[in-house]
Amino acid sequence: MKRQLGLAVAILVVTLLASFAEADVKFGVLAQREPEITLKEWDSLGNYLSERVGQKVTIVPLKFTEVLDFCRDEPTSFLFANSWFIVRAKVRRKAKPPATAKFKESRSVFGGVIFALSNSVIASLDDVRNKVLMCMNFMSPGGWLFQKGVLVRHGIHPEKDCKALLEGHTHDEVVFAVRDKRADVGTVRTNILETMEREGRIKRQDFVILNEIRYPDFPEACSTPLYPDWTVASLRDAAPEVATKVKEALLSIQPGHPALEHARNKLEGFVEPVDHEPLEELLKSLNVEPFRGGEK
Repeated sequence: MKRQLGLAVAILVVTLLASFAEADVKFGVLAQREPEITLKEWDSLGNYLSERVGQKVTIVPLKFTEVLDFCRDEPTSFLFANSWFIVRAKVRRKAKPPATAKFKESRSVFGGVIFALSNSVIASLDDVRNKVLMCMNFMSPGGWLFQKGVLVRHGIHPEKDCKALLEGHTHDEVVFAVRDKRADVGTVRTNILETMEREGRIKRQDFVILNEIRYPDFPEACSTPLYPDWTVASLRDAAPEVATKVKEALLSIQPGHPALEHARNKLEGFVEPVDHEPLEELLKSLNVEPFRGGEK
């Protein structure tokens, strides 16, 4: 009887271990645009990681409002998102960033853009006062926090100095709102205007960049300092051996690899994680999460 019980327990353990080993690895990706576009952009990367890791890696598009819940509810997973979410995941969820994205033109850093219609009366940051300003999302670093830092340092406090402060859901929505004059000023991350022009959705010449800053080897329109670009993070309970395989797989991707065939903004590959301390200092100065407290 004991032998049968022991055999049954052994079989159960082996079955559970096999089931665990074959479990899908969830790779949450912040949906910068529509979820369908996110899947199209990153599905090839998911297939590549599946081959290299030896387990099915499933791409999970995440709305801005879903990222922190994902970090809490899927602690064995991975997150690929903007640098603010990575800082929050590090501080609150003990995430460990194995790699930062490297893009063809902007390298492994990015910034924010403040823009208006080129035929409007808005030509400088001072003109933002008493105007309707629309940002991509109040939680977006490249779509809002970088720009807010610039405006505050310029003496403009958007919440009280603008006629209205609107929040969008996607970068595209903000660009179209300014184009269609539903907002006077818009803020999006770098590369959005260039990408939408390449797609034939806008004409870049229709917009003027406020507080434009030109950086060496960074050809995209920019209005802010540059900060670490999107980063991959292994969440708190991700298996160390899986995290190691994911990092090795990401760092081994070469420019032009099929895994990046549909990736946004001409992604070339990944590099060792870029230092997030400058962003942490910005978040502290703006008194926002994860340094304001109250985050769960």
